[in-house]
Amino acid sequence: MPTKTISPGITLFDLDDRKGFMVRICRKGKRLNECFSVVRCRSLRKARSAAEARYAELLKHYGPTPTPAKNQMTSRNSTGRVGIHIAHSVSKRWPDCESWAYCASWVDAEGKRRKINFAWEKYGKQNAWRLACIARDKESTDREAIVSTSERSKKTTPKRKLIFRSRHLVLRNVENNG
Repeated sequence: MPTKTISPGITLFDLDDRKGFMVRICRKGKRLNECFSVVRCRSLRKARSAAEARYAELLKHYGPTPTPAKNQMTSRNSTGRVGIHIAHSVSKRWPDCESWAYCASWVDAEGKRRKINFAWEKYGKQNAWRLACIARDKESTDREAIVSTSERSKKTTPKRKLIFRSRHLVLRNVENNG
């Protein structure tokens, strides 16, 4: 076991030649890491108490986390929506066969990672995006329920038509005649 989270901000590390605790805190994109090794602190118990004391000191100085990180956009996001990414896969059996999908992911109440993919080839790129957004909002992996929700929302959304009038673009609702 290389690492194990002991409490928020404190991790036990157990490498071949080193053992101890690491304190980590991140505020406004800046990270601070400090190690308390068994060698330096003379025992595992003393290293843990030193790490806990330092973490409490850092919390007093920097304060608690201002907002939960669950729904925050990061620089690594490529789709513009939190919890949805593009999944690309290549078959090992047929290397020339590749597929693309939108993948919705989240962590459930028990702390388990959940995800569901919607293939562009099967649903179309735009519809796959809509389904992934619904799955992320509802945090559901029930594909049938998500597709039926999408179908219901399509029926209630009015269709729009672009009309050009004297150099202005106007959107008008169009009656759905079947």
